[in-house]
Amino acid sequence: MDYVRAAITARGALDEAREALKEAEKDDTAAFQAAVTTGGWAAEELRKIGLSAPEKVQRVQRRRKVAKNSTGSAGENTNPTAEATHETQVEQSTADN
Repeated sequence: MDYVRAAITARGALDEAREALKEAEKDDTAAFQAAVTTGGWAAEELRKIGLSAPEKVQRVQRRRKVAKNSTGSAGENTNPTAEATHETQVEQSTADN
C-alpha cells in the first residue's frame, strides 16, 4: 500500500508541476509581448540579449466527426480520397482506350 500512496503523491506533484509550467509559459509570453508592444523593444533586440521569442504552445485540436455518408446534401462528394481514386480510375480507363 505504501507504493500506491507514493505513486499517488508523485502523480499529484507531477500534475502540479505541469500546471505551474503552463502558468510560467503564459507569464513569459505576456512579458515578452509587453516588452515588444509597450516597452518599445524589437524582438530582434531582445533576441540579441538572449531573450528569444516564446515558443508557440501546441494545442491539441479535436477532430471533427465525419458523417458516415460521404455525399453532401446536394449529392456532392465530400470525400476527397474517394474522389481522387475515382479520377485515377477514369484516367486509367481512358489511357487504356
